[in-house]
Amino acid sequence: MSHNKIILTLGVVFLSFGSLLAKDYDSTHELPEVRQPDKHRVYLRRNSGYGGLYFPGLDYTKNETITAIALGSYTVNTFSQYAKLKENTEANSNQFEFEYRYMDKFRVFKEDRTLISKIAKDDPRLLQFKEKSASLGIAYFHPLTPHLNLGVSLRQVDIHQITRKSTGLFDVGFLSNGASVTLISTVDREFNTNVKGIVPGIHLEIKPLRWFEIHFGKQFYNLSGNDTRSTLILDSRYVGNTGTVAPYLDLSNGSVGYTGEKTTLDFVFRFSSWFATKWGYTVERYTMKYNNYFIYTGKIESSMIYSAIEGSQKQNFEYGSMNFTLEFSKSFGE
Repeated sequence: MSHNKIILTLGVVFLSFGSLLAKDYDSTHELPEVRQPDKHRVYLRRNSGYGGLYFPGLDYTKNETITAIALGSYTVNTFSQYAKLKENTEANSNQFEFEYRYMDKFRVFKEDRTLISKIAKDDPRLLQFKEKSASLGIAYFHPLTPHLNLGVSLRQVDIHQITRKSTGLFDVGFLSNGASVTLISTVDREFNTNVKGIVPGIHLEIKPLRWFEIHFGKQFYNLSGNDTRSTLILDSRYVGNTGTVAPYLDLSNGSVGYTGEKTTLDFVFRFSSWFATKWGYTVERYTMKYNNYFIYTGKIESSMIYSAIEGSQKQNFEYGSMNFTLEFSKSFGE
């Protein structure tokens, strides 16, 4: 979905809700009523997102092909497969949040998100990506005016990304002497990335009306961790009752830095003191870079060459999603 379509969709949502609620809450003769903060309030949220995703495994496999071509280890099929590589895929995300607020200023929150990609059937890589992230954080929001809050936050963020590919090829034929030939090829790949660290953020809450708010936030990621990858290819050929198996295995490991930004924009509609919805857009852009890296290909010479080349290459993550959130809250205490 293009950015223009996203902006148009959010505009329609805003106008629709504005027309519905203006009669009850808007006035041309006095300032809009602003909800007074509760001493204690807890929030439960369920967020669903959908959008375009580009994940590190796509860069890694594309770089593999470029490296193979550069080193002369390629076939006609290498070029034909490279031409079919897609630049991104689609993905769904689901996030659960729990938050406690004291006087709406001091906040403690827990967030858990799962992000899963759709397999692009027309992309020969056939990669399945899944990310699980968890964060625990604190924040302070200062009311500059009754209609404007400025906030800062700190999160302890843990991210686990796993990318898998598991495919098989089966073919049967006959030789000129009538003997049957069976070809079986299986490919199993798995990439695991684990990073964590402290993520600071800045936030802005605009509250022009009691029932309508605009939330903007930006988080700054500078995480570190490790990355491990494995590839196992088994090529089997059977002629009659005689068979041969040609295995190929490579393993890699490295420490990585994971840096970038996450930007969110939400339009909040409060239907009551305990229920609200959010409609918004999120953009996440990160770069993963190896601090050190080694891949074992079966031979020391090629392992050293591939380690130097692949270890110098960056991999990118980008996710832009439309989001919808259900929010339930409850105040307690005086």
